[in-house]
Amino acid sequence: MDIKTLEALGVSATDLSDRIVDQAVHALLYSTGYGEDDEESTQASRFKQQIEKRVKDAVDQKIDAMFAEHVLPRVGEIIESADMRKTSHYGEPKGEPMTFKEYIASRAEVYMSEKVDYHGQSKDESKDSYNWRESGPRLTVLMKLYIKDTLEKSAKSAINDVNKVIAKNIEQAAKDAITSCAASLKVAATL
Repeated sequence: MDIKTLEALGVSATDLSDRIVDQAVHALLYSTGYGEDDEESTQASRFKQQIEKRVKDAVDQKIDAMFAEHVLPRVGEIIESADMRKTSHYGEPKGEPMTFKEYIASRAEVYMSEKVDYHGQSKDESKDSYNWRESGPRLTVLMKLYIKDTLEKSAKSAINDVNKVIAKNIEQAAKDAITSCAASLKVAATL
């Protein structure tokens, strides 16, 4: 078929080239398969999936770069300049203004100086508040617990090492006693 025949049928040269390009693109981006019931199905080709993945990765990288350049510094500024003072039940500020760093330091100080029991739990944290007894500030109690745990582990390790040496020496002494006893015995056979 030539161009004049196609134009006589109502298909122009540009329309034909558009259809050819559309068909070539469709062949690159989609693949056709058949299901169990011999039904034809069209799905994205590997080529299209790779293109979509590359585009997504490029967009993600650009967003990450813009986030790191513009958003992260601003978040740091907002956190550092935030007014962290206590408020009333109505949301009205009360007390002196505090920066975030000052707030974190004050919360750490309150946490470490809070009165706790011998497990390191405050009265609010304890499941058995009836039998709760104060052992001192949290920092002191936690240090005592850490020292106790460290010493127990060290003592258990040392005892295990000593027990191994004692067991080895007892085994050797028993072997020596059996050997000397066997050497001192004389066996005689009479007929």
